[in-house]
Amino acid sequence: MKNILKYNKLLAIASLVLLASCNDDDTSYTKSDKAIVTPSITSLTLSEGTSGQVTITLDKPLNVKTDLKIELLSGTGQFRDFTVSYGSKTPDDLETTVSDGWGLIGYKLEIPAYTTSLTFDINAVQDFNVESSESLVLKLSSAGNAVALLKDGSDKINLTINNSVSTNFDVQMSWSAPTADSHGTITNSRYTAVDNNTYSLCDFDFDLEIYDASISNVLESDYDNCPAVATINASDPDGDYVIMPSFWSRTVSATTRVPKEDIIYPVKVTMGKKGSFAHTTDMTGKFKYSTGGVAQGNPNGYIPIAIVTKTGTNYVLTDFNTAAVLGSGRYASLIEKIKKIKRNKK
Repeated sequence: MKNILKYNKLLAIASLVLLASCNDDDTSYTKSDKAIVTPSITSLTLSEGTSGQVTITLDKPLNVKTDLKIELLSGTGQFRDFTVSYGSKTPDDLETTVSDGWGLIGYKLEIPAYTTSLTFDINAVQDFNVESSESLVLKLSSAGNAVALLKDGSDKINLTINNSVSTNFDVQMSWSAPTADSHGTITNSRYTAVDNNTYSLCDFDFDLEIYDASISNVLESDYDNCPAVATINASDPDGDYVIMPSFWSRTVSATTRVPKEDIIYPVKVTMGKKGSFAHTTDMTGKFKYSTGGVAQGNPNGYIPIAIVTKTGTNYVLTDFNTAAVLGSGRYASLIEKIKKIKRNKK
């Protein structure tokens, strides 16, 4: 009996060993086989205001989208010196945020599933600064779903941006004091409303207009954007142009968004020929929530701040000095004229 039990025990052990051996033979371990990404170029030279194209290619199609990122690694320039776009995707659509888990600020790239390439634009931003050439090293990296790798030595693009001088005269008006947060995202200043929530200063209706010399016609305007922008083009007639910022209305979309306290709007207007010269007029303190805008009957809702004298592509900027230049009588009639024009355009 003992021999039989011993035999059965040995048989059971042998069976377990055999079973384990069979399981090992049936198991296979495979390494993830990622696609390799290669960009079409590793260097690019642009003038401000122009764009260049880059095509990134996979060595094989994947059955899922491929997430990649392009960011500023180093150089003499800044992240805001360039943008990325493609198809219907704008830079705002593609810019990473602090909450998406993509690391340092950059632009998202997406190669669709079952395709092997994507062509995107690198855009050199034209600003007001007079500056020498800037060198930026851009880094391409796997991000998001991380299903691809960059080919060795092909993960950087050396971007050179040369200064360019515009032939136009540009004006930009901001009333939200935009700044970059810790991630690098541009954010607008906020106010606290009666519902104890905060809202952007962009909620308020400020406008930017450029008038002819007689202040009879609005030649250029921006009633919708924050900041507001307007341009005197090189093809426009020679002569004098009046730069006119205005506070149209303090009305917000809901009574719950009414400010708990008065707001002194940090209005700044930058004017100039990009790449050549610029001047910023700080209008902080000129407009307040408590006094309202033109729609609330504020007689100082419009403030002419400068005259631009255009001769071909040359521009001379002169301080307007508001009412002191026109005189009180003419200034009063001017306000009524502007209000009538403005209402017709709203």
